[in-house]
Amino acid sequence: MRLSGGRSARRVVAAPRGERTRPTSAKVREALFAVLEKRVQGARVLDLFAGSGALGLEAISRGAASVVFVESDAAAAMTVRRNAVAVIGDKDRFRIMPITALRALRRLRGVFDIVLVDPPYDRGARDELVTLMQRSLVAPDGMVVVEHRSGEEVALPTSLRVLRSTKYGDTTLTFASVVPTRDTAPQAERIATAQERPRARQQRRRSGQS
Repeated sequence: MRLSGGRSARRVVAAPRGERTRPTSAKVREALFAVLEKRVQGARVLDLFAGSGALGLEAISRGAASVVFVESDAAAAMTVRRNAVAVIGDKDRFRIMPITALRALRRLRGVFDIVLVDPPYDRGARDELVTLMQRSLVAPDGMVVVEHRSGEEVALPTSLRVLRSTKYGDTTLTFASVVPTRDTAPQAERIATAQERPRARQQRRRSGQS
């Protein structure tokens, strides 16, 4: 398996043996990062159900600042470690959590700009997505990408909204963003509002003088 783009494009990465993991195809990986584009630059990435770690490694290759890999299968987690050391090198830029996604989400701190979720198709990731949002682990302008079987809906918590879903054969990628709240309003909007207040006061003063 080879990485499809960025600084480490064409770099070979190992895949775990057996059928317990399902590596994301190169076509789907290319499509995923074509949608994310510049959002990847400098991003803090969380790769849940990492498998070989290919998605997180693609993100690093394309300019992400750091990645946390979560993979509960011991053999797969060892594969992720070997791939990360070979591709990333700098241990300050990656972390591997060889535990279940739910346990990892309960331990993690801070926020992530991109969360990649690729669970086994037969189990989905409903509980993990709920916990992800309850723990406020996604940045207000962050994005969550769920890979799932085509023809099946993703059970998203109400704090996430679907931006787009794109089908690639048997696989569909659903891209979701955080539902804005009063506390997560874009900074630019808050600045604009603050700038409008003095103007409004000035206009009221002028009206009173005329």
